[in-house]
Amino acid sequence: MILTEQNGKTCLRNICFEELAARYGTPFYLYDLDKVKEKCAAVRKAFGDSLELLYAVKANPNRELLAAMRGEVDGLDIASAGELERALETGYDAGCISFAGPGKTRDELRRSLEAGVGCISVESLRELNDLRDLVRAGSHRAYILVRVNPQLLIRDFAVKMGGKASQFGIDEEELPSALDFIKANADAFDFKGIHIYAGTQCLNEEALAQNLANTLAIAARITTDYGMECRVINIGGGLGVSYYEEHPGLDLDKLALLFRAEFDRYREATGTKPRILLELGRFLVAEAGIYVTRVVSEKLSRGEQFYVLDGGMNHHLSASGNLGMTIRKNYLVRNLSRPGAERIICTLVGPLCTPLDLMGKGVTVEVPEVGDLVGFLNSGSYGYSASPLLFLGHGEPCELLVEGKDVRPCRLMGEMGSR
Repeated sequence: MILTEQNGKTCLRNICFEELAARYGTPFYLYDLDKVKEKCAAVRKAFGDSLELLYAVKANPNRELLAAMRGEVDGLDIASAGELERALETGYDAGCISFAGPGKTRDELRRSLEAGVGCISVESLRELNDLRDLVRAGSHRAYILVRVNPQLLIRDFAVKMGGKASQFGIDEEELPSALDFIKANADAFDFKGIHIYAGTQCLNEEALAQNLANTLAIAARITTDYGMECRVINIGGGLGVSYYEEHPGLDLDKLALLFRAEFDRYREATGTKPRILLELGRFLVAEAGIYVTRVVSEKLSRGEQFYVLDGGMNHHLSASGNLGMTIRKNYLVRNLSRPGAERIICTLVGPLCTPLDLMGKGVTVEVPEVGDLVGFLNSGSYGYSASPLLFLGHGEPCELLVEGKDVRPCRLMGEMGSR
């Protein structure tokens, strides 16, 4: 998101944040749909037709955002029946949906079968049993991927979800049992291939390519050793976002070059040309969002300068460092009311009566005053829907969408759950 200064105020294109705050109140989230489309286009340009792009709904399930992305992505990655219903309500075809998650209930599986979900990523032998029983009880045949928990642990993923003991997927060493079960119940299953999601927030192109090579090696063994062709390979995602100033961004062109080399090797080794699915969430939407708060108080405590905001971890758990951050780091922060002003090092906190409500420790920002607007950049993912909105009863922020030079509210304050 590129912010500019106009008449001493911070703007996105011609849209002034002070005017938005006056109209809608604070705190609020603003999502730039043009930026989302730009990110989708960048992925498509880099990878061409070598893979299909899925949006991971968990990153930001806002209905209007989902609807706007319908022409930008090939499908969706979902993790619950609730996300399935939201996808269908916003016009997505069930056949372009991939459903993953370690705790799918029988009702969720039944609904997925009835809707015709394109791929159900099976994560346990128990889930295979449930699917078989549902199909034989009258449901549609199950289109499945086997989600594999690989033995090899890949470096450079901030959050590792594979390569260790995990609730996600079937351990690679247990694959023979799962594949034998699928073969023995071929009337119930249409085996499409595999799904591996080893981790997230990786900013190293070589590490991502190594993870892909490992994924394709597993698919090749299944194809050649078991005679079960992997027609679809969901390679997960994990492409990182530069949340913090010291982090470099990914070079998409370099990554695409490395990926294509791995795809070519796989096709030569197996004589097959599978559909490759890449599921991205935060990579597509994080940079398109900003969380805007207002300074309501300030104090100097034992030499440390504090500024209290009207929103905090109750609205933006990720920015507080309480959502999967091993070592707490500050989001990029701007004083939207005083662009270009002298900058100081200070501590930003939310309004909650808990020390966890820390939004910036030792953060550098333009000198705030009570009444100023403070914005947290890269807040388009794992924000509103990933936060404890009801905690301590401070109310919910509104959500705004900007497209071109037009702004529209998609959720006003107090409308939690409606969007």
